[in-house]
Amino acid sequence: MSFLDRVNKASEKESTRRAWFSLALAVFIIIILIPSVYVVTKILTQWDSVSDVWNDTSEMGQIWEAVGNSFGLAFAVTIFDIIVGLPMAWIMVRKEFRGKGLLDSLLDMPLAFPTAVLGLSVLMFWGCPDGVDIPGLGLHLSPFCALFLLHVIFTYPYIVRSLSGILEQIDTSYETAAMTLGASRWTAVRTITLPLFRAGLVTGFILCFARSLSETGGTYITLMILGHQTDFFTGPTYIMTHKHGNEATPEMILISVIMILIALALLVAARYIITRVGIPGEKVFPELGRKLSHGAVPKIKDGLAVLVLFVMVLIPSFYIFMYLTEPGDIDGGRLAGSIANSFLIAGAAVAFDVVFGIPLAMYIARHRGEKLAGTLDNLMNVPLIVPTTALGVSLYLFWTDIGDGVPEMLLVILGHISFTYPLVVRNIAGAVEEVDPSYEETAMTLGAKPFQTFSRVLLPMIKNSVIAGAIMAFTRSLGETGATYAIAPDVDSVPIYIVNLVQKGVETGDPSCYADAAIASIVLIAICFLLMLAVRRLSRREEARHD
Repeated sequence: MSFLDRVNKASEKESTRRAWFSLALAVFIIIILIPSVYVVTKILTQWDSVSDVWNDTSEMGQIWEAVGNSFGLAFAVTIFDIIVGLPMAWIMVRKEFRGKGLLDSLLDMPLAFPTAVLGLSVLMFWGCPDGVDIPGLGLHLSPFCALFLLHVIFTYPYIVRSLSGILEQIDTSYETAAMTLGASRWTAVRTITLPLFRAGLVTGFILCFARSLSETGGTYITLMILGHQTDFFTGPTYIMTHKHGNEATPEMILISVIMILIALALLVAARYIITRVGIPGEKVFPELGRKLSHGAVPKIKDGLAVLVLFVMVLIPSFYIFMYLTEPGDIDGGRLAGSIANSFLIAGAAVAFDVVFGIPLAMYIARHRGEKLAGTLDNLMNVPLIVPTTALGVSLYLFWTDIGDGVPEMLLVILGHISFTYPLVVRNIAGAVEEVDPSYEETAMTLGAKPFQTFSRVLLPMIKNSVIAGAIMAFTRSLGETGATYAIAPDVDSVPIYIVNLVQKGVETGDPSCYADAAIASIVLIAICFLLMLAVRRLSRREEARHD
């Protein structure tokens, strides 16, 4: 009997399926959830020092201001992403045009950029920070404006990918039927497609909001270059300035607890509003629908979506390439070693995420309305909203308190699993939720075993969302700075290598440091681009083979 035959036979047993789910649940709780919030337990062991900060009016004023800046920034960025990302998701799924494959790969590229370098590139394009000799548009950027432009770049792909993955699952025959009965395309989309879109909207909102809220490295470097690092804070950068080695300081504990509690409350409220409040579809406006569906309006909408993509996301991201005109003297051996480390960390994290994330995603999607599924769904947000520096320190404290001698590379991989795992689960759960369970039920009534039903029926239908989640997780890991630095700053990943160069440039005013950082980033970007193209091509070949 072959291995697959044994798996198929074992999947028939209810006890086997429960054991597999129990293992995935235990992995989530023990390896991801508890280590992510372990720093919060320090509020009990260090209550005396935490209470001193709480009673300090001046200190708490700065903390509340930093928290307000973080939430205001995350909310503004997320709303903007949804408005401009929905049309782009529609274009990528429902339109066919030359260069679509190339644009599809470019959409993911900002995720592979270390955020510290994105901060440098954004400031180069929109302004001209001190120490940068290549002028951009020369705008005077306030800290909030600069961070808004920065955060849009690395959150925009999340909303487009999340919405695209769900849109691909929606049957277009419903829209076609409505239009054959006289409805305009705008009316068909508004009354039929958008109400089916809620799972993707919830996923995109959570991913964008949480990603912006927890961002540390790029935000810190951006404020440092602008010179506002001492009078403008977000929650994560406030933690950075009060971080002492791997110790959990009272300020770090307090602001982490505040951000976690507020973020969870807001995300639960957002989920309730998006899923329970319907999109008005009872009234139909024929004349308005026809005007919005034909003529110049759809072309203007698509044109603006593409313009925003290039002007606010792609061009500012790739503006760092201008540094190729600057002299540099990069250490090729160290760069190659840091790239190898980054790919090892990201690859191990993504493999773990997919294997142990699929069972949990399927449970969440198939048991909506049940208490355990709802609880897991909300807990899945926790590793995303914890500031990555606090997350790194929390993981370090958890594993070192359990036992000394854990290899630093393993600690870093565990850290990256914590904040990439929810990305995979979110995408897969949203896709599974849109698949009609009757397909699986039909397969099983025809004699298919549970594992065969999953591998031959469900998995091909959600494959694009699995790939999208894996790419998000892989590129998110490649670009992460704060958590890696907090866990093990001596593990020389590409982001750590680049951040050290940028910091050296800020401190010394030597522009060659920026050039070295840019060259290192460009090498990483080129490798990621080729990797993504290969993944897309293999995916299309597989689809063509099955067709």
